[in-house]
Amino acid sequence: MDEIRDKSSPYPQMLPSLERFSRCMAALGVRPDDVLVVYDALEVGLYSSPRVAWACRHFGHRDVHVLNNFPRYVSEGYPVSTGPLSTLPPQQNYPVKEPNPRKVISYDELHDSLLSDPDHTHFQIIDARIPGRFSGNEPELNPALRSGHMPSALNVPLASVLSEDKLILPAEELRNVFQTAGVNEELPTVLTCNSGVTAAALDLALQLSGYRMERRLYDGSWMEWTRRAQDRGLVVTG
Repeated sequence: MDEIRDKSSPYPQMLPSLERFSRCMAALGVRPDDVLVVYDALEVGLYSSPRVAWACRHFGHRDVHVLNNFPRYVSEGYPVSTGPLSTLPPQQNYPVKEPNPRKVISYDELHDSLLSDPDHTHFQIIDARIPGRFSGNEPELNPALRSGHMPSALNVPLASVLSEDKLILPAEELRNVFQTAGVNEELPTVLTCNSGVTAAALDLALQLSGYRMERRLYDGSWMEWTRRAQDRGLVVTG
């Protein structure tokens, strides 16, 4: 995620251009018809892998899976390798498809939507940040960020869709988490977090739960929103 991104953006994990994604994937030796299994490091459990998988699907890679999860894989005795990382020979090219613009939402579109529909009668926002930063009761790690959330946003922290050993919960338990948070399965949904990473885990959890509403990821997320949303009432605490 540190390399295959828009390096011209001031925000840390913004999607790369079509051309950059294609060049980077070709350099990694990935082919469009490869089966991709994405997982986080052993000590992490599950955090960034849904975002990597989401980005690959966004650019048209069809067969992408998130391993649930590497610590469980290791504990159950499946084969692992150690030593230097192996690499694939680079490919000449990696064809990509023009992404569906309805899978993401920009700051400007979300800003205008909130001003025109502040009570979220036509859409809903789900925020994956921890409760303290969502409410504003816990300081942000970055002093340049304000604590709080977007008006009427729902808080579904990443930890709430994971078990204690960081496995994604079964579908029935996930639905209960979303229902308890007040998620309306009939409303189009904007997913956000701190930098656009854990919002992708919510997208995966909603999919596994059987929710079929339109889901759009706000790539800039709180990193962008807190710096740009200067209108009164667009950063809420409590």
